[in-house]
Amino acid sequence: MKRPEHPSAAPLSCADVRRRIARRVADAHRPLAPEQPDDLLSFVSGSTVEDLADARSDVDMSVVLPALPDAAALQAACARAGGTPWFWTAGDLAEGSLVVAFHVDGIETQIGYSTHAVLNDHVDELLIRHNPDTPIHKLAEGILKAEALAGAGRLDAIKARLAAFPPELADAMLGFWLKSPTPWKAITQLRQRDAGLWCRELLVEAGYRMLGVLAALNRRYFTRFQVKRVGKLAASFAIAPPQLAARLDALLVAEPFAAFEALHALEAEVLALVALHAPHVDIAAARQRQADFKA
Repeated sequence: MKRPEHPSAAPLSCADVRRRIARRVADAHRPLAPEQPDDLLSFVSGSTVEDLADARSDVDMSVVLPALPDAAALQAACARAGGTPWFWTAGDLAEGSLVVAFHVDGIETQIGYSTHAVLNDHVDELLIRHNPDTPIHKLAEGILKAEALAGAGRLDAIKARLAAFPPELADAMLGFWLKSPTPWKAITQLRQRDAGLWCRELLVEAGYRMLGVLAALNRRYFTRFQVKRVGKLAASFAIAPPQLAARLDALLVAEPFAAFEALHALEAEVLALVALHAPHVDIAAARQRQADFKA
């Protein structure tokens, strides 16, 4: 009798392939915390956990220990997971923080190594010292979306801290992103200048500033370091001008002076939102500079 045919298992998504690699890499690091397994905190973040990974996506993960062993021990852990030798590193093991990159099954895998003390200090940089401009904002956003590979309880505790976005940080971000004004008087003069590169630079800088201001109003961590998926970020803002992402994209392709006219209108809307939702913030100078623009 012919055996019934069973459909083959559906192929794994790019995100699930990367989840499996991250779990394998995390498991390979467990021998580094043999006496107290709970001392190991590991998590995966980035496009993998948002199910947005594609064939070009890397594995973005972290491994946190009470103390970091020497590089040879960390390299051996990566090798146990089937990893190639590291081809890129940044940071300093002696300072308790190191980022490395290698390949597993042909997929780039990046690990951010740190100690618990360093990770807690990074969180304090935002929640206690209220630093408005640091790549640690990107780390915070990643942690809030991260999936635990080891030490789930530790990760949940850090997420709970980060979820309580302090109003002092929001005010510091507003102050930072509003302090460098758009030079509207100079922009008016660019109509008669051969300054295409400068025009685009001013538009890009203004775009980052507006995203920073809106992130503050929405109590979202934000850094201009490696900004990606602006559409998704803009869609997450409850407080924002309509069609924000599309309007930002349009600034980058429009004829420069038309782009500045659109920017002038968009910036005015952002300032109006600041006045409405953060009335204690003084935006008089920004509005006065806006008046210098002659369309």
